[in-house]
Amino acid sequence: MKILLVNDDGIDAYGIRTLLRGLCETHTVWMIAPDRERSAVSKAMTLTAPLRAVPRDIPGAKLAYAVDGTPVDCVRLGLGNLVPEQPDLVISGINHGPNLGTDTLYSGTCAAAQEAALSGVPAIAMSLDHREPAHFETAYRVTERIIDLCMRHPLPSGMFYNVNVPDVPLPELKEYKVTGLALVRYRKQYEYREDPLNRPYYWAPRGKLPCDPDDDSDHAWLKKGYVTITPMGYHSERLDTVGFSGGLL
Repeated sequence: MKILLVNDDGIDAYGIRTLLRGLCETHTVWMIAPDRERSAVSKAMTLTAPLRAVPRDIPGAKLAYAVDGTPVDCVRLGLGNLVPEQPDLVISGINHGPNLGTDTLYSGTCAAAQEAALSGVPAIAMSLDHREPAHFETAYRVTERIIDLCMRHPLPSGMFYNVNVPDVPLPELKEYKVTGLALVRYRKQYEYREDPLNRPYYWAPRGKLPCDPDDDSDHAWLKKGYVTITPMGYHSERLDTVGFSGGLL
């Protein structure tokens, strides 16, 4: 199988290198990733500046490029210019930290997978549940199973599998849950600070508000130790299917 690896943590991140080391033994693997961390950039892409793709010699990769753009840039540039043929699968990750619930709307990891899916390539977004995760081998073993799932049960065009893995040793892993997204909210107030010249600036709030209490959501199942799998994609509904009966004008 021909696999393109991307991420939002940067080409030198441990997660993407873990995937490469394992997958290159049995697959043709290409790697095109940002030259630095580009987390939480969602589906941003570069339109008004040049993109530079620097070749990298990385053991196990048939080709590798570090791109000075976003995760979506990496997918688009890879599929359009850099890889010699269309891959059978795009894997985004392994992300250093979870991508759960409505956080997926901000995620560069999910955006890269979504961009591949919109381009007609099956895609998986893989994340490990800790900002400084330890058990990448667990996430890799889960990835092997998700690849098989993706091939046996392909999603409709434009959809991808979003997968979150508990940061635990493999023997402690529980079952797999196909589930929906939780609603996640953040504090709105930015922290006010002043620099050494007494000029004001603001620092983004990190604390989350209490999560959606839904017990059948990706957030809830992951916290119980399950691998969560959420099929995701763009959807739009006709107004009459969501109970709208009034006129627009």
